[in-house]
Amino acid sequence: MAGFLPFAGKNAIAEMTVGLQFSLPFDSKVGGSAEAVKLEFQSDLPKFEAVQTFSFNVGLSQFPSANVAPSVTGFSLSREKSDGVGPARILRVIPNIISVHILQYSSWKESKPLAIGYITRCLNKLGLLERNSAVSVILRYLDRFTFDGAPEIANASNLFRKGNNYIVSRILDCGSQWHSNSGWFQPMAGGVLALNQLNVSGTLVGESPSVFLDHTSVYNFQKPLSSLAELTGGSDGKPALSEILDSQHGANADILKNLLNQDMLKTIGLLE
Repeated sequence: MAGFLPFAGKNAIAEMTVGLQFSLPFDSKVGGSAEAVKLEFQSDLPKFEAVQTFSFNVGLSQFPSANVAPSVTGFSLSREKSDGVGPARILRVIPNIISVHILQYSSWKESKPLAIGYITRCLNKLGLLERNSAVSVILRYLDRFTFDGAPEIANASNLFRKGNNYIVSRILDCGSQWHSNSGWFQPMAGGVLALNQLNVSGTLVGESPSVFLDHTSVYNFQKPLSSLAELTGGSDGKPALSEILDSQHGANADILKNLLNQDMLKTIGLLE
């Protein structure tokens, strides 16, 4: 019988991203520390790519001057999937965000400490927080569901429950191509109001119908953080990074539980 299937087998997660955003764009000191970060992650993330920038100075001169020597202001490190088809993990430092991208997701129990570990190890090598404070935590999930039947019967009603809180009812039976975009604030760890952005779309990938759920949670610190101890351990009753991520992860699970039908929730292990 035709129906939707989770993209990754036991789960539908095509990519999970944990990001730490800073108050200012990264400076040249970040580029100067790139080699130290590269050595730190050489066994975890062996592929290194530098991000270079050029600057133009336009003044009263007839000929604008250009800084022809590019400066490194960011970089990315990655590990390929075992089959060599695309990356399994990426650590990016650009342009004012350190982010960890997991494209072979197994579980939150494994992925959360991995992401926190990568970010803290990177910060230790960059010495960044003392001169550029952290302002927010970002958690993004991209889920994908593929349809194993003909496009003309790939209605969203095969995946979503009626009366859910996130998409209008007419989307459920309008075929394989549609889009819904919404955003809202909700209290998370420490009672902070975090921004949620949810893009849900039905589309054709080649000739195969797919549904994508793209959920981003942005948690802004009540006060910018300027030390690793504040970030990982919390301070003055404020939650630590681990607790913030747990609350964002819980909010994502709640969205899925409200959106998806019982069969899919059971398939991906979210049925209580």
